[in-house]
Amino acid sequence: MFKLKQSLDAVNYGAYFYTGNPLTMEEIVDRAVKFGYSAVDIWPHRPLAFPPDLNTQARKKLRSYADDKGIKFAAVDACTNFMRTDHILVPHTEKELLYVRSCCELAADLGCKIVRILPAFIGYFWAPYWDQGYCNTAMHSRTVEVSTQDDYLLEWDSVRSGIIDSAGIAREYGVTLAVQGHPPVVNCVQDLIDLVDEVNMDNVKIGLDLPLFDKQDDDYIAKTVHQIGKKMIHSHTLGVRLRYGPSGVIYASEEVIPGDGIENWLPFFKACKEIGYEGYFAYEQCAPFLMPGHKKPTVEEIDRRQKVGFEFIKSLESKL
Repeated sequence: MFKLKQSLDAVNYGAYFYTGNPLTMEEIVDRAVKFGYSAVDIWPHRPLAFPPDLNTQARKKLRSYADDKGIKFAAVDACTNFMRTDHILVPHTEKELLYVRSCCELAADLGCKIVRILPAFIGYFWAPYWDQGYCNTAMHSRTVEVSTQDDYLLEWDSVRSGIIDSAGIAREYGVTLAVQGHPPVVNCVQDLIDLVDEVNMDNVKIGLDLPLFDKQDDDYIAKTVHQIGKKMIHSHTLGVRLRYGPSGVIYASEEVIPGDGIENWLPFFKACKEIGYEGYFAYEQCAPFLMPGHKKPTVEEIDRRQKVGFEFIKSLESKL
């Protein structure tokens, strides 16, 4: 039977989106054991596991703790952005590359082979100039540069170069980069495929997340997964529910438990089985949500979601 290997993404417990304190990495490992996960995704940012905050002794201690609990580290999930700098004397990409190096070093020290990176990241899906470009999302307000798509092409080149440089760094540590698409430069699955193809390096592959697919029908999902094939190396599970206003206008989205969102999971997992995918599916809670009474959740609600989400994904194994 095809096994859906599940990882608990540590970002869930950073206290970004709930009331209370962040957990330690050891406490997150304990949560993974409690809920049935076989791995943890490292969140390499404060307050959890920012690489410069973890010295050699702390890394050995964390790895030993996870080993004793039977938990592996599936990926180091770095949030990166290789878009152009906005000032010639403040080189943005160089700083990103230093961060990539520190994440690769952390991954190697923790026995992890994958570092997830983002081409660019604005934290949400509606770029401010999405409707002002010609054929592609504009990177800034209307100019001649926008009307010829030069603004988009310059950002694409910057992102591609940043990933190529990152791959060279990752190779030093025996790490494979899992590129995950996200607006504003990589706006659809085909953009992600094109980017990785253009980078064309053997340690640059794809982190493929079903919630980020353009469409959720069976044929599109199967075709997309098969097109990517062995380049798929990591994946996240979460649910997305669209919020509708007057006349059916989509005005926002919110994260929900897998199974409660728009995602068509069964054909996705079937296609993953068919391509021989052997990686993890990491449950990620990476956006705010409110509880009844317009209250922020507590860590207990995060726990509940991790447990219910794990059980939903696991329940699909028998249908594959």
